[in-house]
Amino acid sequence: MFINKFNSIKDAELAVGGLSSPSKMPSYAWSISAKQCNTGSKLAKVKGSVCYNCYALKGRYMFNNVQGALNRRLDAWSSDRDKWKDAMIYLMHNKQHIVNTGHFRFFDSGDLQGIDMLNDINTVAWASPNIRFWLPTKEYKLIKDYKESVAPNLTIRVSAPMIDKDYKGHTHYSTVYTKDNLHMAKGYVCPASKQGNVCGSCRACWSDKVSEVSYVAH
Repeated sequence: MFINKFNSIKDAELAVGGLSSPSKMPSYAWSISAKQCNTGSKLAKVKGSVCYNCYALKGRYMFNNVQGALNRRLDAWSSDRDKWKDAMIYLMHNKQHIVNTGHFRFFDSGDLQGIDMLNDINTVAWASPNIRFWLPTKEYKLIKDYKESVAPNLTIRVSAPMIDKDYKGHTHYSTVYTKDNLHMAKGYVCPASKQGNVCGSCRACWSDKVSEVSYVAH
């Protein structure tokens, strides 16, 4: 581990392009623009898909300052991956709110850009055993073909492509159902819609003990 290469939290945050702070979540996250999604950009054109009316492709996410922040994160990773990994590990060990909550999410917007990014996230997780990581993704083939040993504290949760459809094929996955079809859900139903659209005390998405999480369509 190289967790002492930075003089301050600020320096480390600059090296990862900054962190996001989703209001729904218990802790910080790291995200990039949904415009950069590989599989998601194709699903966004398919009516009935979970990406068709993507929240990260409208509203405040489209503000210039928000897109600028999202792009800075991708630039930070792509320009110096080793520095990004070291900085992310430093933050996992030293940013107090992350340490206190013990949870972190990747991609409240955007998705994996390929195996290099997945490897780097996995490295961060292995080096930060006291933090539970949640990585939602629609990069189905990448995850299925991944041969590296995944850190035990990293839950890679593959997202079902279509709304109101069951899904299988991965150890941890998520599905989305409209309110009228929520009775069809077979997984743990996300409670956020009944508690002010926040996680509250729920950590099912991060848990490796929960195979399927079912969300209510926005």
